[in-house]
Amino acid sequence: MKKNILKLITSCTIAFSLFSFTVQAQNKERVTFGIDLTDAQEVQMLKEFGVSENEVSVDRITNDDIIKQLGLDPNDKSNYEGGCYSSSYVKITNNGGIQVQSNNLTEVTSLMLSNALVTSGITNAEIKAGSPFPVTGTSALSGILKGFESAKGEELSLKNKKAAQEEIETTSALGEEIGYDEAAKVINDVKTKIIKEAPKNSEEISKIVEGITNNYTVEISDEQKEQIKALMTDINDLDIDYSTVKETLKNIGNQISEVLKNSGKDIQDSSFFQGIFNAIGNFFSKLFDSIKNIGNN
Repeated sequence: MKKNILKLITSCTIAFSLFSFTVQAQNKERVTFGIDLTDAQEVQMLKEFGVSENEVSVDRITNDDIIKQLGLDPNDKSNYEGGCYSSSYVKITNNGGIQVQSNNLTEVTSLMLSNALVTSGITNAEIKAGSPFPVTGTSALSGILKGFESAKGEELSLKNKKAAQEEIETTSALGEEIGYDEAAKVINDVKTKIIKEAPKNSEEISKIVEGITNNYTVEISDEQKEQIKALMTDINDLDIDYSTVKETLKNIGNQISEVLKNSGKDIQDSSFFQGIFNAIGNFFSKLFDSIKNIGNN
């Protein structure tokens, strides 16, 4: 009798555990808090995200989580400096691309996060990222990735996540020189062509980077181009299927163009005007040759 009761209890415990895991994996909404937030600050972030704690599952992110998520060196003391305050709300969707809203992130914009999330392997999600007070936002990506993985019930590729973090760092560095939204456009344009064409070697990657970056009104230095090439080499090695990310990349590109247009700081692609000038030049060249031929005859 006792053995039967124990078997029943054990079976129920296992069944409950499996049920809990299934429910957790099927919960498409997740909130992550930086571990250093106070209880009051967590309440504040929930209010900003528009949810209550009993509606979503919650994870708290530590420096160790950040290091694990992004494949950072655990022996590098700089990875433990500063507190963990960035928080996020993640909702997995079936369509609509990636929609990111951010608040109080001073160096990592919503557009930069959108770009990096595609690289990490996410194509459809609604994201809100922020902090109770201004922070750089450099750890925001890891919290979002943790939230997505918890909501989906499976891990993303570490190789993709490392490339996504590299993309954040490269875009942020470029943004300090030409503007963060402008930098997001450059990276999105180059990455889209890299993924679409899947260049076979470094020479082809360099050609794509040079071809695109030379057509903006903002000046991009040779050093910055080399950083972009290094990033694109790593992204190219991910073998991302263009057909699976095409619409998401296009959607993000449209978001970036709209933001730049509304802010009056669009980096107009000069190749459009160059094409007009070339067409006019070719027209008059052919006209001159025709007149010359008539004169000779």
